[in-house]
Amino acid sequence: MSGDETEQRRLLCSMSLGYTAYHVWAAQARRERKYNIARLLEASSNVKRVRAERAFRALGEVGNTATNIGRALAGLEPATVATGPVTGTGTLSRELMSRAAAALAEGRDLLAEELGDLYVCGSCGELMEGDPPAVCPACGTVREGFLSFRAAEGMGILGPQSIVKKLEQTPATLRALVSGLDDELLAYPVGGRSLKELVGHLTDMDVVFRERAWLILETDNPRLPSAHPPTIARAAAYRTQPMADLLDAFQTSRQQTLGLLRGLTMAAWHRTGYHLYFGTIPLTHQGNWVVEHERRHLVEMAQIRNDLLTQRHEERPIVLPHNLVPEVLEGE
Repeated sequence: MSGDETEQRRLLCSMSLGYTAYHVWAAQARRERKYNIARLLEASSNVKRVRAERAFRALGEVGNTATNIGRALAGLEPATVATGPVTGTGTLSRELMSRAAAALAEGRDLLAEELGDLYVCGSCGELMEGDPPAVCPACGTVREGFLSFRAAEGMGILGPQSIVKKLEQTPATLRALVSGLDDELLAYPVGGRSLKELVGHLTDMDVVFRERAWLILETDNPRLPSAHPPTIARAAAYRTQPMADLLDAFQTSRQQTLGLLRGLTMAAWHRTGYHLYFGTIPLTHQGNWVVEHERRHLVEMAQIRNDLLTQRHEERPIVLPHNLVPEVLEGE
């Protein structure tokens, strides 16, 4: 094995491990509602992904599709070598991670002013912060070839029609998820959360979203509330309320929200507000935020229902409506 091949195999192994580490850490950061740190980690994972792909190709492991399928069936078993450190290896990467560590030491996410838009060159994996240059400083790829990790896109990229459609589907999905369950099961916590709490929490979050949307639509670039919206931990009181009342409350709130959103022009959807953590963001950002928030909790509710019924030996799995859950970043 030549020295160059050995180095390419070391890079393939190192970058692949680094990609996995950053990607999983990004998902965890979103669960902890540290969205800017998640954006930093996701950009870092793509640095590693691009460089792993370059090494894989340099090793001659990519042919035409027929060849690749043959290799896949035969079983790809590349030799690996010691990798050395797989994360935090670049100067800018270490600087950005240090900023994140300082914010976390204060118990918070990075503020908008502490983390600019991030870009990763799709050809070589160079990481850049701030306004993107015309070409990659490392390999000369034009900016159109960059992967972007901007605050305005951090919650997903659904357009207005898709956002409204997803929001319209939620009430019926909630009713399906709680149907056939008695009050005891609806209030029974699985993993610390009950179905009643989650329905009440979704209503709380719908109200927060509607208030933010109204501010953006009625005020020029308003400063949006910087405090976190109501957390699931504050929803325990909903356990004692009838599920019918909780569902009606969500339905009423959602009808008001949809009444605000339906018929908006594209210009209205691109009106902006300023958020302490996300910076200047359009209404579409907040729409994606509430859609993804609901997606995560609906999946959680489906799992809770399945676990409750399985315990009673009455398996009745609920299948969520097709295309209910968009392929967007997790977050709350």
